[in-house]
Amino acid sequence: MRISDLTKGDIIKLENKIYEVVNIKHTHMGRGSANLTLVLKNVQTNQSLEKKFKPDENIEYLEVDKERLIFTHTDKNYFYFKKNDKNYTLSKNLFSYLEKFLKPDLEVVGFFDEEDNLLWIELPKIIEYKVVSAPPEFKGGSVQRSYKPVKIETGYEVKAPFFIKEGDIIKVNTETGEYVERVQK
Repeated sequence: MRISDLTKGDIIKLENKIYEVVNIKHTHMGRGSANLTLVLKNVQTNQSLEKKFKPDENIEYLEVDKERLIFTHTDKNYFYFKKNDKNYTLSKNLFSYLEKFLKPDLEVVGFFDEEDNLLWIELPKIIEYKVVSAPPEFKGGSVQRSYKPVKIETGYEVKAPFFIKEGDIIKVNTETGEYVERVQK
């Protein structure tokens, strides 16, 4: 596929790695030819990079299918997911950033190749978690917009307002890893 035919959200393979096209910037330098700068997200590491191309260059386009999966559990090496009666795994080495957000029975979106191999998953943008440990609130903590570290059920530490206590349910943005709000009981 030609670079100029790509659109935001397309999936490509570059240097044996799979990327999602996050953004496309067109630049034209005076009398020179136009360039396209692709902002790409590595689907395994979640890291972004920018790469320049000529519009007529070709790139490997990947056809992928999306399906809902349920995260079931993890072990030392893999994350396990289920779709109907079929099980899928992803390597913890390749997708280590997922560990802080995955909890049992979490519904995610799986991306599959034409042979039904799971390539990667996409987390919901906002997920609710139970706070399993939080330092006590101190007097005056709510006066200054202060934050404290609280541990959620996955073991991940999130900075949350001082009024958050153990047992509360909070929403966390999985793209930034930041506290969003407390869920009202």
